[in-house]
Amino acid sequence: MKRRAVWAGRALAALGLAALILAIIRAAFWGLLAAAGGFCCALGLLLAPLLRSWVTRAPASRPSDFSHLLDLLRRSYGARAAWAVGLASGDLEVTGGDATLPQTLRRGGAIAQLASVDGRAHVAREADGTYVAVGDFPFGAGVLLDNVEVAAATTAALAEELRRLVAAMRVSEPAGRAERADLVVRRLAALAAGAQTLESVAKAGAEVAEQVLQRAALVMVQSSAPGGAPLQILGVSRAADPRLLRVTVPETAPAARAIESAVRIVTQSQNDILGGALPDRRRQERAGTAIPLFDGQVAIGALVIAGRGLDPDAVQAEQLQRLVQELGSRLAAARAVHEAEQRATLDPLTGLKNRRELERRIEKHGQAGGPVPVSLVYLDLDHFKALNDSLGHAAGDAALRHIAALLTGLVRERDLAARIGGEEFAIWMPDTPLAHAVDAAERIRAGIASTTWRWNGTPYSLAASCGVAGIPESVLDVNNLQSAADAALYRAKAEGRNRVEKATRAQ
Repeated sequence: MKRRAVWAGRALAALGLAALILAIIRAAFWGLLAAAGGFCCALGLLLAPLLRSWVTRAPASRPSDFSHLLDLLRRSYGARAAWAVGLASGDLEVTGGDATLPQTLRRGGAIAQLASVDGRAHVAREADGTYVAVGDFPFGAGVLLDNVEVAAATTAALAEELRRLVAAMRVSEPAGRAERADLVVRRLAALAAGAQTLESVAKAGAEVAEQVLQRAALVMVQSSAPGGAPLQILGVSRAADPRLLRVTVPETAPAARAIESAVRIVTQSQNDILGGALPDRRRQERAGTAIPLFDGQVAIGALVIAGRGLDPDAVQAEQLQRLVQELGSRLAAARAVHEAEQRATLDPLTGLKNRRELERRIEKHGQAGGPVPVSLVYLDLDHFKALNDSLGHAAGDAALRHIAALLTGLVRERDLAARIGGEEFAIWMPDTPLAHAVDAAERIRAGIASTTWRWNGTPYSLAASCGVAGIPESVLDVNNLQSAADAALYRAKAEGRNRVEKATRAQ
């Protein structure tokens, strides 16, 4: 039947063409002009949409009416308001007949924006109702339901409907390769917006890399401080092993070599990309690609992507390249701020915290209030002036660095060891009763006395006196804690040195 219809159509076309030729041969001037005019009109009607699309680089068909679709979705769930963000024509907001407070509308728009950035489904049960929003950067959509106690099945179904709407938004506004790469940069900027720390910028970079490649990612940064500080992992994506955060990467690791050589390095599972920084990681997670991150021409860190090597011709390759370029400059700026803050709180000779940071901790404890136990240890090297005079200031500086290294190894991670002037040190011990602080001070004193310090190959003995004060055993006001510890230290010096004395209220 279909074949007969095809032949019939061809026959009619041939008959029409023959009739047209015969009419043109026998027609007069005006007949020919009429035929030519009809032909041009038909051709113009056919080509107009195609020419408009070619000139404007836009689709000939009109985009969907998302305002209408959004309102239909709102009404189908009996919602008070709905939002759509990321459209080229502007963000949308539709509401029902009931009055809705401006702050409620702003809150809903903000949640939709957040969903557009992180790509997750958000369900926020608040006093105004239940907000449900999903996103796929740069698009997002959200709805406000009246009921706070909405069933989980209902929010899940609504989230699925919103995902379909967001997918339609993305299809209606397709992006080219360059535009997709720009979206990656915008996504990083959105995630890192307001970031206050180096770690938050690194985490934002790892999250965006995972979103682009659908693989676990992490970001490691090398300090610019003199002496080559350890290379640390400062950002991990959601799919990465969270135990890797703040882990130091060995200098021999392939990822570290990628930074040193400024060349991308790819490994298989037999050769851990992190060089065994976390020995018990699963073997299938050890393969990866380390991509150097640059500040100008200097590699300052690396973006590590888990899994097999990346295809350079893949669609995501250009997006990844733009991400690496943008992330490098952002990390460099954040690192400069971070290290400037560190210099303001560190003693330049020993690397311990300085008096300013100790006093900030004490002030912060006072602002918190409450009967929380805390102790403070004052430590002073015995006969340090004689050592300085006999061996010189270089030897004295070396002895102070030796004591600082001992303190770093002897105090707990939550304690703060500081050099507060000359040969005097302090140890701030939060949530620690006085008796425990005295025991800790005695271990520190014994550790210093039992460790031999060498200068120019010659061994020397060092000793220290300690004064300990605590709240509430010694004083009740944190502002009196330093003077109480100093008084106890003075008594330790007066009673023979190389000993620990504690401050009590009886004093």
